[in-house]
Amino acid sequence: MANTTDPLARSVHGTNPQNLIEMITRSKIYDMNYWKEKCFGVSAEALVDLAMELRAFGGIYGGNNKATDFLCLTLKMLQIQPDKEIIVEFIKNEDYKYVRLLGAFYLRLTGKPLDVYQYLEPLLNDYRKVRHKTPAGKFELEHVDQFIGELLNKDYYCDIALPRLPHRQVLEGAGQLEPRRSALEDHVEQELTAEGEVAAEAAEELLVQAAAKEAAEKDAIVRALPSSEGAGVSIAAATVAMDAEEALVAAGAEDGEVAVGVGGAGGDRSVDRRERSDDRWGDRSDRRERDRRDETERRGGDKRRRSRSRSRGEDTRRDGRRRERSRSRGRERSRSRGRERSRSRDRNRSYRNRD
Repeated sequence: MANTTDPLARSVHGTNPQNLIEMITRSKIYDMNYWKEKCFGVSAEALVDLAMELRAFGGIYGGNNKATDFLCLTLKMLQIQPDKEIIVEFIKNEDYKYVRLLGAFYLRLTGKPLDVYQYLEPLLNDYRKVRHKTPAGKFELEHVDQFIGELLNKDYYCDIALPRLPHRQVLEGAGQLEPRRSALEDHVEQELTAEGEVAAEAAEELLVQAAAKEAAEKDAIVRALPSSEGAGVSIAAATVAMDAEEALVAAGAEDGEVAVGVGGAGGDRSVDRRERSDDRWGDRSDRRERDRRDETERRGGDKRRRSRSRSRGEDTRRDGRRRERSRSRGRERSRSRGRERSRSRDRNRSYRNRD
């Protein structure tokens, strides 16, 4: 009676819940002392205390093929079939990681695909370390998200054949499941937003600095102009002079003149500006001429290198042809010597036969 399923338990996947574990594995669990001592007559409330005492998870281990405590409690949950609310609380428990693993494993065995994806995928963000008891009886270090990934992607885990789970894309295509959103996406979006704000602030600051620099230059030019009534110099005239200078440089005029409505020292200053502009354009023309000469020399060097490489290739081919002709002559001489020796042997045989 201790190994029978609760009469009030519902069938899972069309069969007895205990049949989700193979008969050989169930018999090994029934023979364990942990099952006989701790799992006899256990209710859903007492099962929580046993789950909190777990220190590892795994399946069958050792030379005698013993079952782990994790597997014993899984079979006990299949027997008593606790309510779904209890299983959800197991999964949401953040204080005891093996309680969470036990609830996730039970839900993977008995739950519907939608429930499996809904409750197990958030656990992929749990990176706590857990102990795994291997079939050799040794302990290996794994993580909670690795355990959940195995449940979602494999059909056999902890020596138990897991029910078939449809791919997530199938459920998304049928409209039963929303596309999965990783926790890293929010983090990446926050970082991109912060970077965009920083870049916008930097660009705005650069614009402000450029405007302030331009205003300072204009003020310096205005202060440098003489304040004479006869000359008729004003701020507007200085601004017109600056605009004329910028237009002259942008158009690339070499001999152009800018008519600026200023007199006296203002006219001399415009002539100086034209001379400086001519000097700059002269430097640019010299630089272009030097670039053209350098480009011509480089192309000539490339042509010379290509011609030298072609001549080397022709010499190599010519030497190859000479070697081939010498080899053919040697082969022809050896053939002629062989023919001569064969003729001499034939003559000697004919003389002997006559004698």
